[in-house]
Amino acid sequence: MAIVFHQPQTIVQLLEKSLTIPEYQRPYKWQAKHVNQLIDDIFNHRTKPCYRLGTVVLHQDKESEREAEKGILNIVDGQQRLLTLTLLCTILDGEDKTISSSLLEHKFESSVSIENLKNNAQIVSERVASLQATEKQALLNFVLHKCELVQVTLDDLSEAFQFFDSQNARGKALAPHDLLKAYHLREMMDSTEQTERLHHVSLWEQGVNPDDDSADLHTIMGEFLFRMRRWIDGDYGIQFSRHNIEVFKGINLGNTQYAYVDAMLALDYAVETFNADPARKWDKQTKGYPFQVGQVMINGKRFFEYIQHYMGIHTSLFVGNEARLSAFVYEHAVKYNGSNRKGDSYVRNLFLCAVMYYYDKFGDVELDKAAQICYRWAYHLRLELQRIGMESVDNHAKDRTGLFRAISKAVHPQQVLNFQPPYIVKPNFTNASEVQTSIEKMKSGKLHEPS
Repeated sequence: MAIVFHQPQTIVQLLEKSLTIPEYQRPYKWQAKHVNQLIDDIFNHRTKPCYRLGTVVLHQDKESEREAEKGILNIVDGQQRLLTLTLLCTILDGEDKTISSSLLEHKFESSVSIENLKNNAQIVSERVASLQATEKQALLNFVLHKCELVQVTLDDLSEAFQFFDSQNARGKALAPHDLLKAYHLREMMDSTEQTERLHHVSLWEQGVNPDDDSADLHTIMGEFLFRMRRWIDGDYGIQFSRHNIEVFKGINLGNTQYAYVDAMLALDYAVETFNADPARKWDKQTKGYPFQVGQVMINGKRFFEYIQHYMGIHTSLFVGNEARLSAFVYEHAVKYNGSNRKGDSYVRNLFLCAVMYYYDKFGDVELDKAAQICYRWAYHLRLELQRIGMESVDNHAKDRTGLFRAISKAVHPQQVLNFQPPYIVKPNFTNASEVQTSIEKMKSGKLHEPS
């Protein structure tokens, strides 16, 4: 690992460095609870000769002459804590203005960052307002000279992310999506330029904490893609964890010689050739890789594109008033009395996964009718069982006679529309009358077509 620096640094030593927040970083999103926790930690330890606040991971870009000459260090991990500490020191410093940091000169483009910085500055000001001038100076000296962060600087971006993924100041288990990010970044090292890697990292970080109502990356990977990929194969799909990340690992097109890879390599070549053609400067057309949710995963940049592709599909189908099936989902899967029960949320996820899988294979063709089939099949569980656990949903999804297997085998949409979901004349669970009414209307063909 290309570590060029690894040792504790006081806050004043860090603030004196040429730190910058790269474009791929997520917005500043610390809330009041995070700021108050940091201030409480500092207050509670201010009598100690030294207090360590965690680790900051920096990237020294050896490929950029400008950044190398100026000693610029990109913040890979620790942005939230460093910005909050900068706020605290600046406010404690008051009119003296002895604090000088390149972070104070950073131009924030995200409205989320700007709003949170404004709110948190107000929180810090209120927390220290009651302190006397001498107390403020003493606290400032403690933060600047006694508080430390372990600075780890690397000159390779993918290694910096790998190191970030292997660290956790509070000892929590590593998130599976972070492990996969590091893995697929390493797979990109020999085949892509750094600008392309930064592009994918930027989109990834935005997906971790999206600025809109879209589902975040954790949800799309853990509750949709992981489950669909497993259920298509008839396997366990309850919980996505670091122990089953192999579901999102596959082949490297550049060095895999198996016969089945030839078709994927040809398709990859066709997409790259089309997009690189000078004619694209004229017609402004580009083609994305035509993913299928259950396909063999292609390591590297195609993995990142795969995740973004399905985040987009989920949004276009379900998120917001303009989404393709927003009205149908709201009316039948969200609006009914009791839809907020835990078991009902599991059934709703099963229904949405089935719809996404159908759309992934057949697009808009007969989508409205297919959504009704998916609803009848998934919500059969709500009427059959008094208590619904994720285990019941998992068994229903991976059943060899179930809808996922039917969609997998279907060549034409009509084969899915011919699928007959189980039907209960007299439900075992009677506290879901609206669900029963919807299923009966769909079964009889009397339900109006969803828009």
